[in-house]
Amino acid sequence: MRIAAEEADPAANKRLFRALRSVEVFFPMETGQHASGGKKATPLLRLPDGTRAMMLYTSKSHPDLPGRFGGGSFRDALAAALKMPVLDWVIVSNRASQWVAVGKSQIPAVLDDLRSGEHAASSSFSSSESRPADQSLEALITRAVHSEPEQLSPAIPSLLQGRELYLELNAEKVGDAGQPVMKTISVEHMANVIRAYLTRSRPGIAYGGITWEALKEMVNNEAQIQGVQLINDSDDWVIFDRESLGCSDSNE
Repeated sequence: MRIAAEEADPAANKRLFRALRSVEVFFPMETGQHASGGKKATPLLRLPDGTRAMMLYTSKSHPDLPGRFGGGSFRDALAAALKMPVLDWVIVSNRASQWVAVGKSQIPAVLDDLRSGEHAASSSFSSSESRPADQSLEALITRAVHSEPEQLSPAIPSLLQGRELYLELNAEKVGDAGQPVMKTISVEHMANVIRAYLTRSRPGIAYGGITWEALKEMVNNEAQIQGVQLINDSDDWVIFDRESLGCSDSNE
């Protein structure tokens, strides 16, 4: 987001939108009264020039996101925005309030590019002679080690949607239910990080399977967890802090 906001370049925007394709974004939500009952709607922001924008935030903890909000994939949010008759812009903002705007007339082209990009990605791995589908995630994590975090980190969660990961457990400690507890480590500036692997390929490690979505929810509910270290089979890794996992303010 920072790169696209600073460069203000269509190519940078395209890379950003493709990275956000299936990433969950958040938007204000209000309930109005209808003859048939309550109806939820997304309020639009009136800009100084009189135009109206739908605001999308990449973090639940964005300071401008109200207490009542909704969430959905970036692609679905764009499709919904296209149906709003009085909308002029969609503005995507990260927690640092760096933002990129999309004019309503540009939304169909963006959606077409997202669909074509998704088709190309799935076609690359459709043949039985192709690499396994998760190898793209393996390679992306390796590339992230040598890249700026903003360039690749947003793309990794989109590939993690619905995927099972493997938490490292501390086999020497058990919880109240008699099961091993999660192992925590210190990484970089964070002192309480849990570690997850793409596969169970390492001997001598106790694993606990968990989906990416359940992992994010668990971290959101456990205020003491500061982040997740995700490791591929090449021992390359990326760190997701609480903000990038979409954790709420109350747990930060």
